[in-house]
Amino acid sequence: MKAVVFDIKRFAVHDGPGIRSTLFLKGCPLNCKWCHNPEGISGGEMLWYFPNQCLKCGDCVPVCPEGALELEDEIVINRKKCTLCGHCTETCPTGALHILGREMSVDEIEEELLRDRIFYEESGGGITLSGGEPLAQSDVALEVLKRMKGRGISTAVESCLLVSRDILKEVLPLTDFFMADLKLIDPEEHKAHTGASNELILENIRLLADSDRDVLIRVPVIPGFTDSPDNLKGIASFLASLSRRLPVELMNFNPLARDKFRVLGRPYEPAGEDQPFSADRMAEFRTVFSDAGLELK
Repeated sequence: MKAVVFDIKRFAVHDGPGIRSTLFLKGCPLNCKWCHNPEGISGGEMLWYFPNQCLKCGDCVPVCPEGALELEDEIVINRKKCTLCGHCTETCPTGALHILGREMSVDEIEEELLRDRIFYEESGGGITLSGGEPLAQSDVALEVLKRMKGRGISTAVESCLLVSRDILKEVLPLTDFFMADLKLIDPEEHKAHTGASNELILENIRLLADSDRDVLIRVPVIPGFTDSPDNLKGIASFLASLSRRLPVELMNFNPLARDKFRVLGRPYEPAGEDQPFSADRMAEFRTVFSDAGLELK
């Protein structure tokens, strides 16, 4: 059993309790216009280009057998022609071109995650599955969770929850802590800005609320997309209606993903917004949720 992995982040302190290692699996059923990890949306490997590392030497252009590269002000990649053969990355002297994503067996993943076991035990941490959407590679996610739980290691999952209820029910007993995103409450708005409706996501949040698992609901506050009073009040009202009050974290807009979109050759729609919201604005947003009787993290 193999997975396509795009990162393993060690000593993570924002992906669940304690010190954790976070496994980032590629592939996501959503395509959010502000995605913080757009390199994780595609399920396969991809060619990654960093213009600020590029010498503009052009050595990569003639070695591409498909003619997918051109040198203009910087390297231009024809991604329809690119077959990910890797010849250009082998030629690039600075690593400006490289293949993002690698296949790893579950055995290899287990070995990597267990390297930091002592830090999990000392800090009350563990491992976290993230992405992309980790449950998009559900067979791998389930096997990793089973192996970690079998070794007494705490497990967490970061998910958009656009996943079948059957898979989520399998994951539930193997996961100590869920971090679930809720971006937009209106199904049409959700579909317009993320590529899919939110009915299943809302059903799965209800399922988590009915469970005995620890759950944190995270709401990304994105200018022009999720920050409207109607959307935030709608999300707060929905969360207040659940069988138990789940804690909420409001995540301030982070514009750093703009460079990732550029590297991937994709347009970045929140491009006109350069800064996160001020502390005062974030306090206003939090008031919407505290007024609904919800705990804020």
